[in-house]
Amino acid sequence: MFGNIGPVEVVLLTALAFAFYLLPTYVAFRRGVHNRWLVFVINIVLGATFLGWLVALFLATRPVQPRRLPA
Repeated sequence: MFGNIGPVEVVLLTALAFAFYLLPTYVAFRRGVHNRWLVFVINIVLGATFLGWLVALFLATRPVQPRRLPA
């Protein structure tokens, strides 16, 4: 099935897999989530487990709370 895969395809598939793996981090930073660095750490450390990846995605997609200015 994968006998005819070449080095270009390997590089493209690796890049695609890496981008998908870091999707929660991208979403968190793009949305400006308050705990975006926590999402990054969870994604890097526990993202290889599907549960860790789902937790990172959940944290990245939570509603963004407006920041309160000090009175």
